Amino acid sequence: MKIRFLIPVAFTLMCFCHLKASDLTIENIRVVNRPDVLATPLSVNFDIKWKNSWNNRKNHDAVWVFMKYGGFWNNHVKLKASGHKILLNRTDTAASPLIEVSENGLGFFIYPSKTYRGNIDLKLQILIDSGDRKINNTQLNGLSVHAIEMVYIPEGAFTLGSPDEAALKKAAFYKSDASGNPNGLIKISSESAIPVAPEQNALYYWSENELYNGDQKGPVPADFPKGFNAFYIMKYELTQGQYAAFLNTLPESWTYTRSPLGGRTYYEHRGGIRLKDGKYKADNPSRPMNYLSFTDGLAYTDWAALRPLTELEYEKAARGPSKPVPAEFVWGTNNYDLLERYVTPEAELIMANGFDESSMNDENRAVFGASYYWVMDLSGSLWEKVITIGNPIGRAFKGSHGDGRLDFGHATNPDWPDSDDEKGGFGYRGGGYYQIGTQYSDFNPHSPIGYRYYGAWSGGPRSIAYGYRAGRSATK
Repeated sequence: MKIRFLIPVAFTLMCFCHLKASDLTIENIRVVNRPDVLATPLSVNFDIKWKNSWNNRKNHDAVWVFMKYGGFWNNHVKLKASGHKILLNRTDTAASPLIEVSENGLGFFIYPSKTYRGNIDLKLQILIDSGDRKINNTQLNGLSVHAIEMVYIPEGAFTLGSPDEAALKKAAFYKSDASGNPNGLIKISSESAIPVAPEQNALYYWSENELYNGDQKGPVPADFPKGFNAFYIMKYELTQGQYAAFLNTLPESWTYTRSPLGGRTYYEHRGGIRLKDGKYKADNPSRPMNYLSFTDGLAYTDWAALRPLTELEYEKAARGPSKPVPAEFVWGTNNYDLLERYVTPEAELIMANGFDESSMNDENRAVFGASYYWVMDLSGSLWEKVITIGNPIGRAFKGSHGDGRLDFGHATNPDWPDSDDEKGGFGYRGGGYYQIGTQYSDFNPHSPIGYRYYGAWSGGPRSIAYGYRAGRSATK
């Protein structure tokens, strides 16, 4: 559902919350309930701003916006299918922003619809479907608006794996010959089922340990998201500020399950969420959210009406349609020569030596550690947890989206894995940062795109190097 703008209107109502993540801010939130005078349903007006937006020949960025109401009671706002407005565009009008409401009405994407590069600054009017979930005025006094920067990954074919010999013993994907030996790389050119077997032209991979590398079985079903269809991915890893905001909407008893606090060395190893006066607060809201279990990430994903990403989508978001380079990192080279994206001794993820994302382009993305589609930190900050094709629980994933509601702090989608205890379903890609002074290796802090030695390992406690990011199918 795409809605163009623009009718200027002014409102002055109480602001209920302020959210900041990365360079994204939402401010001046006001609930408007004057249907007799304004002839509009219940609406929420607010300002939204973010930096370094783009729409180019390859893809565009976007922001996913959703709302919660009723304080600590896990309520997700449903939106009207149409009628939303951009009341004021303080941005260069060349951006021609669009609002695209999801089919289930649980949120919307907003993004520049034409060729554009720069900042976005808008005032929005978003209409609420108050009849669907019987929202009353008392509950709306606790309404909050949440937003996540995303990147659009367009439909199209891409190649899996890595053409270097070392990648084979890292369980990288390849195209099999009739005996299970490598016979080139395998191309994903549709969402059809993929055979996995030691057979001619099937997808296959070396496995030393089924628990870590995968069971070498298949097929990968047709409804498993493979990355050919268009999807959205979070531009950055989930941040500590975003996760604190999530915790602050949960009933107290649920926070015992989802809070990362408690380990002796949490604050020594990049942990920065604190409980103060009954609220979770982040020392630095933009710091990547570590000490995150997979079920923590799934809970956030369901709450935000998003979905987990698959390891095939990971490779698509990293490499795009380009030809694989031996042992290449997500920024397109197999070395660190130009990289200026670091974790500092103070645990902050920065651009060093004065570099700023506003100057990033296809030619210098190796400086920023950015992927082909300009997704940030797919390698080098925290391990990416993704749905694996390496065991039956992972292969059962159908790509369903969260509905915004949890069950005692847990995600509720039946096709999502539900355990961190090595039962299966997910794995790790991209490498992770453990501590200052550790030698660089194929897994710390950067791992080449195709390397997946831990691509089927569905375990691991909360850790300094474990993070998360979610996504969403572009057509649902």
